[in-house]
Amino acid sequence: MTVVEKYKTELDLVRQNPKFLHNYRFDKDAINSKHFDRLRLNIAIYNDLKQTDYEIVKYLFVEEKEWRKYRKAGDVDNLYFCAFVLTLFNSPEIVWLFFEAKNIDFDSGIGFDGEYLVSAGIKETYQYLETADNPKRIELLKYIGETQESCIYSQEDIDNWKEYKKSYFRNYKLPIQDELHFLYSTNERELFLTKLPEWINQERAWTYEELSLYRTYAKYADDKVSEIEALKLTLEKNDEDFLIDIYNRQLAELYVETDENNRALEILAKVINGTDNRNIVRDCIEQLCRIIIRTNNSSDDIAKKSYHIIAFQHKKYRNFSPMVDGLIKDVIKIMEEGKITAQNSLPKAGQRWWQKLFGSK
Repeated sequence: MTVVEKYKTELDLVRQNPKFLHNYRFDKDAINSKHFDRLRLNIAIYNDLKQTDYEIVKYLFVEEKEWRKYRKAGDVDNLYFCAFVLTLFNSPEIVWLFFEAKNIDFDSGIGFDGEYLVSAGIKETYQYLETADNPKRIELLKYIGETQESCIYSQEDIDNWKEYKKSYFRNYKLPIQDELHFLYSTNERELFLTKLPEWINQERAWTYEELSLYRTYAKYADDKVSEIEALKLTLEKNDEDFLIDIYNRQLAELYVETDENNRALEILAKVINGTDNRNIVRDCIEQLCRIIIRTNNSSDDIAKKSYHIIAFQHKKYRNFSPMVDGLIKDVIKIMEEGKITAQNSLPKAGQRWWQKLFGSK
C-alpha cells in the first residue's frame, strides 16, 4: 500500500463516520498539533474529490486556522493547501473563513492570498454578498471592492491564480512526481530516510534548487555529516553566490557542533577578514565564542587564536547583540580563570595578553 492509498483508507473511515474528524482536531495544549495528519487527509481528498467532502475540508481548514493562530511547529503551506482544496467546491460562503485567515496577523495578511476571497468566482461572490448578513461584510467589501465592477481582481486573474495554485501543489497530485519531496512535505520521516541516500548519490549537475533541497533534506534528517557535505558542495558549485559568507558561517557552525574546531576557526577567520558586514562578523564571533566555551580550556591553542580574533573585533565594534555580548563575557571569564591558574608559569607579558586585548587594567 502506498502512502497515498493509506491516506485514502483513512479518508474513507472519516467519510463513513464523521465523528472520526475529532482525531484531526487542533489542541493548542497538546504536544501533537495534528498538523500533518490534516495535510494527509487533504491530499487524499485532493486525489479523490467528492462534493460530500466539503464539510470535511471546511472542518480541517478551521483547525488549520487555529493552528496558525498559535504558531505551532509546521509548514504554513499546509494551511494554504487546505484553503486551495476548499476552493475546489466553489462555495461563496467560505469567504468568511478565508477572510478570518487573512486577518490572523500581519504575516497572514501578506501570505494568505487575497484571491482566495473571490475564488468561488467574481460574479458568484458578489451575488452572495448582496444578501449575506455578516458583521465583517463592510470590511470585506472595503478590501475586495464595493461592487463587482470595482473588484480589485478580474475573473481572468482568479482563473490564472487557480492554475498557478494547481502547479504549485502539483506534487500532491497522483502520480507523485517527486517521491522524496512528497515524503518530506508530508513528514513521512521513516520512509524519507530510507530514500535519501539514493537521492544524494544520483548523478547530477547539482543545480541551485537541488543544492537548496540537499541542505534542507540533510537538516530534516538531522544528519550532521550530510549537512556538512551539502554545504561543502554548495560552496564548491556556487562560489559566486551572494550568500557565500552565510554558507561558510553555517559550515563553521556545524564544525563547531561536531568538535572540528580547527576547521571552524579557519573558515570563521577567513570570513571575518573578508567582510565589513557587522552582522556577518557578529555571527562569526558567536561561533568563535562557542568554540572557547565548548573547549573550556584557556591553554588550548585554538581557543587562544579564537580569543585573539574575538578581542580584536570587540575593540573594533564595541558591541554586537545582547546574546553575543553575553557570550563574550563568558569567554573573558574562562580565559581569566585560565590565566589565574597559570600565572606562576607565565611571564608577566603572557599573563596580561587577554587584558590588553580588551583594554582591561
